[in-house]
Amino acid sequence: MSPKPYRLFAGIVLLLNSSVALAMPFSFLDPRSMGMGGAGVAVADAAAAPLFNPALLSITRYSDDFSLTLPTLGARVADPDDLIGSIDKFQSGNYVDNLQTSITALNDAITAGVIGPINTAAGSASTNISSLSAQLATLNNKPITFDAGAATVVGIPNKRFGIAFYANAAVATGGIFQYRDAATLATLSTQASCLAAAADAGQVAACGTPSFTTDTLQSAVTMRGVMLAETGFALSREYRINKQNIALGITPKIMQAQLYDVPIGINSPSLSNFNGNDYRAQYSLLNFDIGMAKNHRNGWRSGLVIKNVVPAFLAFKRAPVAGETPVATGETLRLMPQSRIGVSYTNRWSAVALDVDLYRNDPAGLENYTQYIALGGELNGWNWGQLRAGYRVDLVNSSRNIASLGLGFSPFGVHADLAVAGNAHELGAAFQLGFRF
Repeated sequence: MSPKPYRLFAGIVLLLNSSVALAMPFSFLDPRSMGMGGAGVAVADAAAAPLFNPALLSITRYSDDFSLTLPTLGARVADPDDLIGSIDKFQSGNYVDNLQTSITALNDAITAGVIGPINTAAGSASTNISSLSAQLATLNNKPITFDAGAATVVGIPNKRFGIAFYANAAVATGGIFQYRDAATLATLSTQASCLAAAADAGQVAACGTPSFTTDTLQSAVTMRGVMLAETGFALSREYRINKQNIALGITPKIMQAQLYDVPIGINSPSLSNFNGNDYRAQYSLLNFDIGMAKNHRNGWRSGLVIKNVVPAFLAFKRAPVAGETPVATGETLRLMPQSRIGVSYTNRWSAVALDVDLYRNDPAGLENYTQYIALGGELNGWNWGQLRAGYRVDLVNSSRNIASLGLGFSPFGVHADLAVAGNAHELGAAFQLGFRF
């Protein structure tokens, strides 16, 4: 049986279910934030302050003395160009097998040496070559991305000295189909056209015998992913600056990064012996986040955060031969600072928040740059239940705009939060269980 493109899906599933599929991106997988469109820089509570803005530990509600989040879980998948649907259509069309069959029939006709069958078989082969080439071209450069996450936070907010410990792991994994068989199929097409017009044995010989098996196809999905585990302490204090009370916060942290760069060809003979060590690069980093926040009059609050203040440039690596030491591929992950500002308004019954990315964010996987504006609101029923809704706009790519909904249940200091967010080609969900006193 000839190899099939289903191995592309097998590779994706294998990668996403390996040890790298543990994660959390910038902060969007926090369910309260997700339900409010991704906003959090000026509205997050002590249970999420280390993930959004450490300065919030010193300007939370007076009633907040302790918070424990165990755990926060979330996941997101985005298929903006419908790569999965396109590959499914490609598989159902049997384009590779049809071409293999027609080339075999053409070669049999050439061996028999009868012009009529050669012309007919060559015409069929030419049609199948064109169909395969067109279908592979429609898949070219279509991405699919996946994020998932887990985090835990222990927070003790205080105006004089707020502190929180947190640990999380974050992954951004992307795959993109790359069409690399245009030259091979063009050569076959030229031969098939020549043979379809051949009038005698001499012309058949001049055209040459087409040589094709599915093993010659080089098109592939390239999977690239980043797993980033962080452990750190968030520290904050409110200061009197120019007659204004302003909270300042800092989060020193240790970061463990694992980078993967995995090519998965249509004709990968087997993925059962896949060894992630052949495609992995590992790094340890020290970094920190800084933030500031201020409570204004009548429930208004503003905030600013810069995450990953120290830039880092990490190389993707692959082993030249299975089992050997991976070497740099030339591709680099730019772990750059991420800056956001936010403003919020909160009263006893509701909250509204707006966050804005100040700069474009580099992609961690194979997706595009992003720059988000997040807007969301929350209705609070007697501190026992919350209903949230929001919308996130991507200033770089409007197809990444998403709407979100969230629910919270918080009796007697126990907090359970759930959120979903998505559009036609993107879906995310998050859950959190915590205790606050």
